[in-house]
Amino acid sequence: ALIMPATRRPVANGLAYVGTLIVVMALYGGVVLGLLQGRLIATGSGGVGLLVELLWLGVGVGFLIAFVVLWVRRPAAAESLAEPRWMRLIERLGPLGAAGVGVLLVNYETETPVLADILDARVSGAAAFVALAAFVAVACAVPVLIVVASIVARRRVDPWLSRGKAWFARHNRIILLVLFAAIGAVYTAKGLWALAG
Repeated sequence: ALIMPATRRPVANGLAYVGTLIVVMALYGGVVLGLLQGRLIATGSGGVGLLVELLWLGVGVGFLIAFVVLWVRRPAAAESLAEPRWMRLIERLGPLGAAGVGVLLVNYETETPVLADILDARVSGAAAFVALAAFVAVACAVPVLIVVASIVARRRVDPWLSRGKAWFARHNRIILLVLFAAIGAVYTAKGLWALAG
């Protein structure tokens, strides 16, 4: 979202990005809950279903693998100071490309464990979908705020967005390493604990 105001068509691109992000997160969550919610409740078994336990473990291990790959593939010192190539590519996109970025940047890796937790709670379908809606609202709040602020008060927020984008470009690798390690450790441990218990 920090990059959308710097694109050639900031309003159209920003709206396409956040609109797609919200719709795809809701659809992905809705499909997962719709397919699995009734089945897990119908089994009536206590605790977490084997599917959810394996999902936690798979997500955790996936994050730890991503952490190791990112750690091993360290950029040269000069490359680490340059703006990442993916940021430069996004700046040249139009609304259709921004919508594509919205699909690709859906946080599947954090939405999936949340969906597993919702499924584990064994709540009614309505409660599960309310929890999904709350998650989507919270997860999309910052991108929506950034895009709306850049549309409504562009001159006021432009310096902040530029500084935020520059900071993110400088530190994006360490941010990803910390996130991947933390999420990977939590969900690997959670999956192993559930499978062992």
